[in-house]
Amino acid sequence: MKYLLFILLFCQLGVEVNEPPHVPLKITELRTNSWYNQTMQSWLQYIENNPTDESAWVQYYRSAAFANQSAEKLQSIQSEASELFPDSYISHYLTFKTTGWSAEGIAHLEKAFLLNSDENFALEDKLILSELKRTNSRGKWSEKVFNSGLIHSSTLNYNYNLLMSVNEGGILLTDALHTTIPIWILQDVMNVRKDVTILNLELARQREDYLNAILGSKGLNASIGSLLSVNDWDIYYALTLPREQLSAIENRLYVVGLASTNGSESFDHFEELRNNVEKKFLLDYLSIDFNGEPQTATGKVLSSNYIVPLMLLKDFYDQLENQTKSNELKGQILGLAERSQIRARVELLLNAKKSPPTFKVVDFDIKALDKHLMKIKEGIYASEIELSNREFWFYMEYLRENGYEELYQKGLIDLSEYDEVTKALLSNYHYSPANAQMEERKRPGGSYFDYPVMDITYEVAKDYCEWLTVQYNAHPKRKYKKVLFRLPSREEWTMAALGNSEFTSWTYEENNVVAWAEDGEKMTYSLKDEKVSYPWYHTWKMRNSITNEKDCYLANVKVPEEVTCAAGIKGDGYNFTSPVATYFSNNFGLYDVIGNVAEMTNEEGVAMGGSWRHLASECTITSVNNYEGRDLAVGLRLFMEIIEE
Repeated sequence: MKYLLFILLFCQLGVEVNEPPHVPLKITELRTNSWYNQTMQSWLQYIENNPTDESAWVQYYRSAAFANQSAEKLQSIQSEASELFPDSYISHYLTFKTTGWSAEGIAHLEKAFLLNSDENFALEDKLILSELKRTNSRGKWSEKVFNSGLIHSSTLNYNYNLLMSVNEGGILLTDALHTTIPIWILQDVMNVRKDVTILNLELARQREDYLNAILGSKGLNASIGSLLSVNDWDIYYALTLPREQLSAIENRLYVVGLASTNGSESFDHFEELRNNVEKKFLLDYLSIDFNGEPQTATGKVLSSNYIVPLMLLKDFYDQLENQTKSNELKGQILGLAERSQIRARVELLLNAKKSPPTFKVVDFDIKALDKHLMKIKEGIYASEIELSNREFWFYMEYLRENGYEELYQKGLIDLSEYDEVTKALLSNYHYSPANAQMEERKRPGGSYFDYPVMDITYEVAKDYCEWLTVQYNAHPKRKYKKVLFRLPSREEWTMAALGNSEFTSWTYEENNVVAWAEDGEKMTYSLKDEKVSYPWYHTWKMRNSITNEKDCYLANVKVPEEVTCAAGIKGDGYNFTSPVATYFSNNFGLYDVIGNVAEMTNEEGVAMGGSWRHLASECTITSVNNYEGRDLAVGLRLFMEIIEE
């Protein structure tokens, strides 16, 4: 009854609330669970202000379902909508959604279709219903879904390659319906691999008649359990199937592309895998974005599934000592991993056959290290400060004292290339045994000990990350069982620098931010439509200003010395680098993401965020600063990925 009261109240007050983003079907896009949860809350707020908006209830329910809310929660949404709209298409449609593809659920779905004459309403459900009824109308609805634009081309390409992973006349087992609908479209609209029989396990678990009809067409009679354990090479399992469902045959499964099959030891799966990937697959779409699809397009999200077959194929070429093919595949694998934000883990797998680095374990303050690490997203942390001389000098002293001569020599900096004035400055700034052993490391104005390390190479930065990873994972008081310290990707660095804890995508343009508008109201802004240069965007008018309202600089960037702000500070206060954590942090607690030193990414020669010698326009959260070798303007910020908690 509470929503009936809302109708009366808000119709009288005329309250307006911005409509939240619509929740795309999973055949179109796959978003993160946090995005679905956040959007669900937005739709709840919208409905509380606009309870008579029927379509809003569909969006609210869909976001809750995709966020994996409990059955009780979904039932509650359906009940409240049915109370507001009794015997309406919304009431019957949401009842179907909570009931599923049982006879009762289908009756409600068909009633919803009768009450909503829009032929485009719930197209995907009309297609699924035609499959269940085994009528000739599936082709009609496949074509309508195809023409609706709901399916991105990357999704069709992915499923084309999935079909090409199956031998002629094979049976392909799929899981979720959103991974099956594109296959039906390929078969019905494009006549692709109509010889392959598709069995969707989500439907089969709800409808025994569907299971029997599909298997009966192949002259088979079996339960789902036997299908997941039978030794029959004509059965293929899509790689999207949850691993636990295949536990009975896991040790006998062979990956032959985007599907696996249950074979014997004599089965030459490498040859079949190579034939499928190299002769049958369409792979250009993985490296060339022909249609400008969002990174959340279902086909793009599913593309991480290529990593397993490509790694197996790389192993095959490694055994043949074909380095050219192996390196080619490695490049493809790392490209896919980068786009899927799992590069670090994949690199670990690729390097697993190499001898792990051995370092003498040293005692260090691991609690202080943990304290410096700020959570960016689940499993990803970043250091609150740029790597300082204090930390890097400790590493160099460790190498010197423990005889790691090659690494030590790489970390030393040759000052002979600099002029006398610069050389004098850097002789105090950079590491040397003499500097490290001084109680005070001074320059005019103070010590360089807590200034950012800079002028080191990309390789030295990676060496440091590798050393710290080994030290952390060997420490008895570590917080996590296994971690990886590394340099971030461009996308990771940008979202960390932005400081928006509610971000839902690693792609900058696909996020929204909330900020205070000039009228004092909180507003939501799309980063696709609005330019945001700096992490102090929370006051919206400041988002592209490097100075505050007193014209004082908010970061250490290149500015004319003659500029003096109202607080009496000349320039930005520094002619060179500034101590770490000098300026305000962003909302993640990260200091100096803008200016001071540009911060390395995992791409050699690419840093971001600008530095003390970059203009303000080159020091934004999306600025890319290229460098070669060593650079006085380039340092790094450590990122940590949790591999095993």
